[in-house]
Amino acid sequence: MLQVISPARTTQLYQQTIPRLGVGLLYNPSLELYLEACPGICDYVEIIPDMFWTDRGNRQQERFEEIESWMIVLDKIAATYPLTAHNISYSLGSAGIFDKTYLQKMQEWHQRYAFKWHSDHLSFVKVHNDQQEEHNAGLAVPVPYDYEVLDMISGRINAIERAISTPFLVENNVYFIDLPEQELSETAFLNELSDRTSCGLLLDIHNVYTNAVNHHFDPKEFINQLQLDKVIEIHIAGGNEMAGMYTDSHAGPCPPEVWDLLDYTLPLVHNLCGITFEFHESYFHLLQFEGITRELNRAKATWNLYHT
Repeated sequence: MLQVISPARTTQLYQQTIPRLGVGLLYNPSLELYLEACPGICDYVEIIPDMFWTDRGNRQQERFEEIESWMIVLDKIAATYPLTAHNISYSLGSAGIFDKTYLQKMQEWHQRYAFKWHSDHLSFVKVHNDQQEEHNAGLAVPVPYDYEVLDMISGRINAIERAISTPFLVENNVYFIDLPEQELSETAFLNELSDRTSCGLLLDIHNVYTNAVNHHFDPKEFINQLQLDKVIEIHIAGGNEMAGMYTDSHAGPCPPEVWDLLDYTLPLVHNLCGITFEFHESYFHLLQFEGITRELNRAKATWNLYHT
């Protein structure tokens, strides 16, 4: 049975309460057999909705074609586990255009699957030319931390929240170039964003660790600077080095430093509702069933210390 945060322990983040789920997995194709073989090993499943359809582009009348074989799997998972949605195509930071057709598609999916919360990244993936044709950047591009961008993203989050009543979270992003003379720090931007809207925070601990390695700052100090009562979900993952940079590649098990940061953070996030372990399917060989179970059990042990 799901536990729900009592009103006494809830901030004014949402009018409705949010279910406290526990420890979950971000779904990828390598997990279909694992979820069948190990029922109940995780408390919920997080999906990337964009994986389950083909997007023909913003100028096509019949834009989204759901992939039948994938939908069969999704419906099976939805019958067994609570679901959350981790989007990659709201593209909150895209200049000029906000994709209202994508928002309408997500309205439909929220009605169908009753996601407990949904989220996207503090970044953009869509760019547009002078004819408003859309192109995908191929990765989550970080936004500049200035007030003009803050105003734009706040308006888009408000539009999402008017259309979909499910709690919406924003995830801190990875960046490989530190832009000079920004008006706000990343933490100040995220705090201001959550104050201007009713969005919560998805604290990706591995993203914090990645940026700390590449830009030489104290990850615990970064976490201390956030409004931690707004943190609803935490992501944990692994990574690896490429061309002299540490990357958020979701490469297998979490490194010891991520577990250390999780241990540090959990006593501070009193409204936390879920910890999600992410790995990319191309790294399944580094984990196998035993490794996935090991990562989930370690996350559960830490969760149980502070959030049972």
